[in-house]
Amino acid sequence: MSPRPAAFLTRIHRQSRAFAAVCYGYMRSKGLGVGEDLGEGQQWYREAAYWFHEEASAGGSISANNLGYLYAKGLGVQENAETAAHWFEEAIEFGSVAALYNLGVCYLNGWGVPQDDEKAIEYFERASELNDPSAASVLAYLYLEGRGVRRDPSKSFEYNMRAARAGSVEAASALGYALGVGLGAERNIAESISWFELAASEGDAYAQANLAMYFCHSSDLKLFNRGWTMLTHACDQGDVSAKYQMTQILIFGVPHREPDYPSALDLAMDLAELGHPGGYHLIGVMYEHGLGVPVDMIRAATWYERAARKGSANGQAALGRLYAIGSGVEQDNVLAYYWLRMSAPTEGSQAQREMGAIHARMTDRERQTAEKYVADNPGPRRGSFGLKPLEQDVFKTGRRKG
Repeated sequence: MSPRPAAFLTRIHRQSRAFAAVCYGYMRSKGLGVGEDLGEGQQWYREAAYWFHEEASAGGSISANNLGYLYAKGLGVQENAETAAHWFEEAIEFGSVAALYNLGVCYLNGWGVPQDDEKAIEYFERASELNDPSAASVLAYLYLEGRGVRRDPSKSFEYNMRAARAGSVEAASALGYALGVGLGAERNIAESISWFELAASEGDAYAQANLAMYFCHSSDLKLFNRGWTMLTHACDQGDVSAKYQMTQILIFGVPHREPDYPSALDLAMDLAELGHPGGYHLIGVMYEHGLGVPVDMIRAATWYERAARKGSANGQAALGRLYAIGSGVEQDNVLAYYWLRMSAPTEGSQAQREMGAIHARMTDRERQTAEKYVADNPGPRRGSFGLKPLEQDVFKTGRRKG
């Protein structure tokens, strides 16, 4: 039964007060338009928590989810992951889709609940079925990495498509990449560009950098100049995606730009200082092939390992290859197999062929050792996911089940 008009207006009033308190708490805490005062900021967050609690206790799904968020972040209340998870569970009972996603994140990261990939997937699937783009994006990542599920790039592509159609800019960007390299779907450059253009128009830096990269590879000088200008501007703004793409161009060259190794090394070092795994990998490439620096396989292996341990698939594949041939490192079939497998090679890729060749020449004992090493060392995870921000829809009311 719908709430009576008076009760409905009371809910609107409570939620409006809560969101006003959140906004002012944020402004005070950050010094936005007002003097910075962390203490007063927390006071306003406390008032928001009070009103969210009042509404959540009456069955308000949005307020219950928002209260969980405040406990997760320690805003106006003592930070408590277990209490946050409790309120997300309550919000789910009241019908919150956002809380399904948030509780999934809790299980994925082990925040306030035991870490459990499979349980996280259950919540993400429920949220995705209710058209939540964030949940579909996470599922796309999990299927691509084979985390909690059997690795399935085509399933990953399907979830990214679902998320993109539901409005996820990040998923649109991911589709651009997948179509560009043929990951989970047939390679289609025209469609790849189309998805990158969509995401780039919404301000996605990764999509903008990749779109510029396409233009820079064009034989059309006007398109090259457009792409080069886009990359240069983004690099000047400090965008790491653009710096990574620019570094590749400076190393390998494109139709209208010759390689420039000194500039490439400077940019790659900048990326490395920022902890970007792509920078580590590209420095390794330069040392392996003697591009502007002397060939030094030990240094190449060192840089590849840094990239590999930061989650770079390219770095992992390169390191596995060096272990396979014993270049820059001592030859080791087990580590070669391990790092190639960690790179999550796609069907028919060079890394998969190399991994198969290593597996074929290993002894039964080495294979057993390798599988145990893989199980004991799952490797770095390439994705991290946070909670959804506070919901703000004062005209939406939660409803108890039953």
